Amino acid sequence: MAKAIEIIYLKFPVHPNITVIQTGPGIDKIEREGAAYFVYGTDDGPLAGKRVEIPADNVAAVQWDLDQAGAPEKA
Repeated sequence: MAKAIEIIYLKFPVHPNITVIQTGPGIDKIEREGAAYFVYGTDDGPLAGKRVEIPADNVAAVQWDLDQAGAPEKA
């Protein structure tokens, strides 16, 4: 069962050459709210304290982090 958005692939770059956004350094989480996706920055990254909206019509595909049976929960 999918439990979190890991990567979103964009139809149009949000900044020159940025067509993919994924959790990792600088990105804490990506959540879907209504007709948009929101990217939350980590406390120590360039998006610290920010929530950036990506309209759903700019999202080409979404990759989910799958909950594998028996896998330990991430802390």
